[in-house]
Amino acid sequence: MSPVQNIIFDLDGTLIDSAPVFVQILNEMLRERGSARHVGLTEIRQFASLGGPALVGGVLAQECGDLRQEVVDFRARYALYKTPFESLYEGVAEGVKQLTAHGYRLAICSNKPQQLCEKVIGDLELTSHFPVIVGSSPDRMAKPAPDLMELVMSGLGTTPAECLYVGDSEIDHALAGATGVRFAFVTYGYATDQFAADQCEQFSRFSDLVQFLKEEREPLHPARGVA
Repeated sequence: MSPVQNIIFDLDGTLIDSAPVFVQILNEMLRERGSARHVGLTEIRQFASLGGPALVGGVLAQECGDLRQEVVDFRARYALYKTPFESLYEGVAEGVKQLTAHGYRLAICSNKPQQLCEKVIGDLELTSHFPVIVGSSPDRMAKPAPDLMELVMSGLGTTPAECLYVGDSEIDHALAGATGVRFAFVTYGYATDQFAADQCEQFSRFSDLVQFLKEEREPLHPARGVA
């Protein structure tokens, strides 16, 4: 089996917890539609890994008119929010720097729209660590269809045997299986309690994933440490 050279990450529920921002936006939308309902983190997290239409439709089912227009409204509002650094899961900011220093190439494969993926990573000042970022667009089939992962691998110039996909949901697990990419499951994300990713590495903290990967290879510049 080829050694892993490329670490491909899901975004929401894996690198960032976007649920608090989603709560703010969706409660704004509920108020503006005259609803007295208020949604919280627990309700949002059950939809957070399913993509915008499922999230907006699931939360605004009672108040929703044209779902497509509601999703457009939601995403336009989201684009105005600067992603707070505290949305990063513990250990992610330092961890991606360490993985880069150890010679891994990092990428993003997410169902979040392309421009929002790029914005979020830019807001968090991590763009230099992710040379390939692939999100959804109208002409791309969403995960778990293989389209997005195939675009990532094409951008990296690599094969499934040299990749590890890190994700937090049933969709991520299915995508890895559909593309022949090894999978690592982070248990702190949005997966349901009923989901159990078998036959793969599992990590309850991002720092544990990083340590596991660092032990697989030497750093590029051991004497310099991590920038």
